[in-house]
Amino acid sequence: MSLIEQQLVQLIRISVTGVSEPLSAKIDWTEMMHYSSKQGVLGVAFGAIEHLREEDRPHIDFIMDWMRQITYLESINRIHKDVIADLATFLKEHDIRMMLMKGYGLSLFWPKPDSRPVGDIDIYTFGKWKETDHVICDKLGTKSDTSHHKHSEFNYKGKVIENHYEFLNVHAHRSTAEIEDILHQELEPYPDKEIPNLYYPSPRFNALYLLRHSGEHFASTCMQLRLVLDWAFFVQTNKIDWTWLLQTLDRVGMKQYLAVINAICIRHLGFPSAIFPELPIDDVLVERSLNDILHPEVEREHRYNPIREIVFRFQRWGKNGWKNKMVYKESKWQMFTTQLWSHILKPTWHVD
Repeated sequence: MSLIEQQLVQLIRISVTGVSEPLSAKIDWTEMMHYSSKQGVLGVAFGAIEHLREEDRPHIDFIMDWMRQITYLESINRIHKDVIADLATFLKEHDIRMMLMKGYGLSLFWPKPDSRPVGDIDIYTFGKWKETDHVICDKLGTKSDTSHHKHSEFNYKGKVIENHYEFLNVHAHRSTAEIEDILHQELEPYPDKEIPNLYYPSPRFNALYLLRHSGEHFASTCMQLRLVLDWAFFVQTNKIDWTWLLQTLDRVGMKQYLAVINAICIRHLGFPSAIFPELPIDDVLVERSLNDILHPEVEREHRYNPIREIVFRFQRWGKNGWKNKMVYKESKWQMFTTQLWSHILKPTWHVD
């Protein structure tokens, strides 16, 4: 880990535990603000400042600048929530229930929900995705993009809405189809306390879905520390059925990935070990995985030429083999043929 990476991990740990630690070196706070934002943990890192020794804290002018960044992030989150509420109301008028996946729903588990960055809005309409697209197009004149696996996509009041008909891309890996079936069995949605017609999935669903979703990012391209914190804060605030989850992960080949992510949360980010199950740990794999999250071994590259993109993705897939083994139970060549077919079905060559 580079110095800035080590310091970010330390700031997160201080923020999570509320316990001050002496810094090993002076922090370049301008670089820290940029890097923590890139990792999606700007607000969590800022939370450590109040616990630092006076001599370790940044100048008040910088603190005020960081606070302005946080305030802007919070305003974006409020707008995001308003759009979600408005879309749920609109769909209710057309007898369509709306369940929220990831995003705002996960922010509710964070100590300061508005500090979690948000992006697209992922919804599931309980089998009525075509009706949803039709209503959006017919009533609002918005076009729906169906070129993606697992969801269509449309714009609603300035936000990109991913309208899921599947939770995961079942064409990318054979084990994903098995997980998709399990997710449908464990849906059991519950309503939001404030927003009518807005639902969230059950803790069982979220436990499996969060791990698979982050695991796919980790194994294929890269993942932010934000996804690790999503998992840790979710575990910290929910009653997890570990017996069911461990049995399920063992069946779909993801138990080692869980062990690694849990170890990162405990050893590096300050979460109590008591909230996680005891699992065999490969220390080398834990450190390599954290380093890859902080600075991917295979950096994402921008290639819009289809042939060059194919070559790059094949090379990246080969180099990421160690990560694929943690997330997918298929053999290397099973993954290759399945993903090749996935790209044939919907050949998108832009960046992931």
